[in-house]
Amino acid sequence: MTSEPTGQRSGYIPAIDGLRAIAVISVILFHLWPWSLPGGFTGVDIFFVISGYVVTGSLVGREFTSLRQLASYFYARRLMRIMPALITMLLATLLAAQLFIPDAWLSNSLAQVGRFAFFGLSNVVLATDTDSYFGPQAAYNPFTHTWSLGVEEQFYLFFPFILWWHHRLQSGAKAVRLVAILSGLSLLLCAVLGFVAQKFAFYLIFPRFWELGAGMLLCLTRERWQPWAAGKSWLAPLGALLIAAGFALPEGPFFPFPGALLPVAGTALVIMAILGGTAPRMLGSRPIVAVGLLSYSLYLWHWPVFVLFRWTTGLHTLKLQLAALAIAVTLAIFSYFLVERPLRSGLKGWPRGRVVTAAIAGVLVAALAGQGLIAAHDRITLSVTRDRFAWYAEPDRPLPIELTGCAPTSAEERLAHGKVTVWTPRCTKPDSFTLFVPADSHGLAYTPALQRLAAETGATVRLYFRASCPYFKLIETHASRPRCADWYSGIEQDVAARSKPGDVVFLPGLRVTRLANQFDNDRDLIGPHDDAVSQESFTEAQRIAGRLAAKGARLVLEAPKPIFPSPTFRCADWFNRTNPICQGLTIPREKMLERRRHVMRAMSGLVASQKAMILWDPLPILCPGQTCEALPGGQPLFLDGDHPSGLGNDRIYADLKRTILGARP
Repeated sequence: MTSEPTGQRSGYIPAIDGLRAIAVISVILFHLWPWSLPGGFTGVDIFFVISGYVVTGSLVGREFTSLRQLASYFYARRLMRIMPALITMLLATLLAAQLFIPDAWLSNSLAQVGRFAFFGLSNVVLATDTDSYFGPQAAYNPFTHTWSLGVEEQFYLFFPFILWWHHRLQSGAKAVRLVAILSGLSLLLCAVLGFVAQKFAFYLIFPRFWELGAGMLLCLTRERWQPWAAGKSWLAPLGALLIAAGFALPEGPFFPFPGALLPVAGTALVIMAILGGTAPRMLGSRPIVAVGLLSYSLYLWHWPVFVLFRWTTGLHTLKLQLAALAIAVTLAIFSYFLVERPLRSGLKGWPRGRVVTAAIAGVLVAALAGQGLIAAHDRITLSVTRDRFAWYAEPDRPLPIELTGCAPTSAEERLAHGKVTVWTPRCTKPDSFTLFVPADSHGLAYTPALQRLAAETGATVRLYFRASCPYFKLIETHASRPRCADWYSGIEQDVAARSKPGDVVFLPGLRVTRLANQFDNDRDLIGPHDDAVSQESFTEAQRIAGRLAAKGARLVLEAPKPIFPSPTFRCADWFNRTNPICQGLTIPREKMLERRRHVMRAMSGLVASQKAMILWDPLPILCPGQTCEALPGGQPLFLDGDHPSGLGNDRIYADLKRTILGARP
């Protein structure tokens, strides 16, 4: 990712920077106009090979008396090359994110990825705590691109040891063999993880080492192949063809293995052509080299700018796209001339150990400053969502003051790869009962109401949740989600083991297809949806209801709430109302009634066939007029297009409490 004079012992080679320019341009084109270069993200693979080659070349041939001297020299150069511009970008982006990006599921990984990016660990967070690189959370996280820097920085942890071994052996045959073995094992791991855990294969250093290792091997064996490469005019065209093939292949299940083999092999061949003197002159031209010198700063700044545009005005017109590109290029130029070059040259006279100490101290101070910005989000954000009490249905939302002494205690249990949140009341009542809530995110959205219910009635509440495993959805069957089978079975077993006469099972959920997700281009929303309930689903629902009520519990089934064409929290501010995702925060009541008529007919049939079940309909409470509003009078009843807000919980609470207590015998 970084750019600097290539191969200090063998002289600067402008064409390598030209190759960097191709890499960064491809990444930017993919991020801005993905249709123009479906595989442009493989520019990162080109960077990896170049980095392996250049970093190795900067040390090979130098004399070091100890591993400590080599490591000090290496880390001083790397830290001063990478960290100043990276820290500047991280702090500026964190500030902008706190100002303009509201808290939501779509942004809930932002702070964690940004926090760990200071320490070169953002790729680990992305691999373990978010969706894929091509998923919505990654697309709306301004720090996603730091994953590749994390891979490089982790590579640097053991790189000096390999080079020291090479230096001590005089003849580097064993070191070459070691790098080849490690690269082969890495490629094998990449292949295996590509099929069983693709996120790990994409983000982590061990399945990516082989790409940097390819560059290392090129450098360590240069004396052997360079004479052979001289005059081989076919090397550059073949390498360019392989790189172009990588650019042409869209994201899919075959990346990074075997898809990354194309750009890696192509880059290796082009580097051989450059060293063999047969590379196209274009790679060494001044404009291309200038872009290559800027490539690190361009890579750092383009992605946060694009993401912030997505969160605010959008990136849906050519005018906005060109504006975003112009801002990114301007920031990159400032970064290069005001941060990269001055700091890289300003500390040249310092002892290497002192440079390393100063750099580490600077990283720690910057990380603390970044954490301060994250902690200050609600105080400095420009979004109306800073009023968390109104907008968010959070577990720590304050109860009415008269109930604070009865606030329930919270505990969490694990069940079949999901979780059960248990609220136990402090103020027990003589006729206490257990409220079971198997649900999806719409159950979580009722958290304030459920906690208040526990405080007021003395009920113990058990809320079940596992991502992507909605319960009792009706418009699709449980059988259609076989990966959730253990979860569905676990819920029913838990309810059967704990329930007794007088208990209640509350069944909230999204039972019509949403009109809008928190992000653009949700594939689930493409195409017509009639929300019909099949006979298979109806029969399955009858069986499930019978099992849930087998021990005497009563069932409360939630009817569909209003849904809206836009996510409310993304369309409530002056800086995001013109975003193309904002299609409206209202829906005619009649249209909503028509949209849910199939489901309501099925629900009425279920209630008629199940004596233990009653139907609760929150629509009249949330939509009392002829038009349903998500933000009436500026007061949010919904956080996004279909989840109730904190104030939405307050609006429905009295009726929900009456219904649940009324369901008990």
